[in-house]
Amino acid sequence: MERNQRQTVPRDYEDPTPDAVFEAMVAGRCYVTADLVAEFSSHDPPRQTIRNRLDSLAEAGRIVRRKHENGAVTYQRPAPDGGEPQ
Repeated sequence: MERNQRQTVPRDYEDPTPDAVFEAMVAGRCYVTADLVAEFSSHDPPRQTIRNRLDSLAEAGRIVRRKHENGAVTYQRPAPDGGEPQ
């Protein structure tokens, strides 16, 4: 391999994984980061880890991210029928 050639290494997520965060969310319920930190208290994840998982799920279109006028950010898992939550 040439010295200047770049390699991509797949990133392994530490617990909780994005899929675990998604599965912990109830469809239609609004969550803030602290809600899901409490949900995974056995893993003792930092808030930033949960926020990163939520943001990656939102970027992938699996959940809805909303920023409110007061600066708060909420996340919602869409309803099973495919409709966007209210």
